Amino acid sequence: MTIRHDDIWYAARHTRIIHRPDKKVETFGETSVHYFLVSELLDSVGQVRVREGLIEARRPRLITPGYLIRRLTENFGREAERYGEWLVASGEAVRLLEYGLSFNKRECSEQIVAGDPATVAGNILKEKNAAADDAYGLIIGVDDLWEVSLLRFASQLIQESLPRNLQELAGRGLLDASGQSEIPAGIRVEIENDFHAARGNRKKIKQLGRKLQEFGVFREYEDRLYRMLRDLPDFDDH
Repeated sequence: MTIRHDDIWYAARHTRIIHRPDKKVETFGETSVHYFLVSELLDSVGQVRVREGLIEARRPRLITPGYLIRRLTENFGREAERYGEWLVASGEAVRLLEYGLSFNKRECSEQIVAGDPATVAGNILKEKNAAADDAYGLIIGVDDLWEVSLLRFASQLIQESLPRNLQELAGRGLLDASGQSEIPAGIRVEIENDFHAARGNRKKIKQLGRKLQEFGVFREYEDRLYRMLRDLPDFDDH
């Protein structure tokens, strides 16, 4: 099936978020959010699909100015690239976060029940209220584009979490830009931890090299990285 832009827009517009958890995306850890997604079957009258599963988010990752501009250059046009350059020049780039979202398919299940979406969602809401369970999301979406509906729910969760995430990072001084590349202190902490973890391990050193290139700071660390490679024992085969 070919999915058109209009179809995605339709699915997003017709997504209804019935309940959002008080739980927000953790700043310094992993986050899992339980969800129920209710959608009317397209080819059956009075039949509703209820999907249940987990949305998982890695800890928010700080974005370097170099990473931002490179991604804009790869995926968008020159105007987007100029906007990225402006963000870097204004210092706003150090306040951008990347959230690693994934749908855990292993934890996803579904069932078909009789009724209409509003009634079925209402019944789930009543059951959860009776159990005093508030840590879940409840969404009414479009059946054939249900992941669009789920992504809209996830995006709202991120928007609500972002101010707190930035506040907690700033409270630890991790958003302060430093060094010749003017990257956030939090990224330098992450890089230092990676250098420590990569000692004596060729595979991790190579992974670190790719990460430094992704961050746009490889030149700044390359001498140190090559010293680690030279110090590896001859018999190392990791």
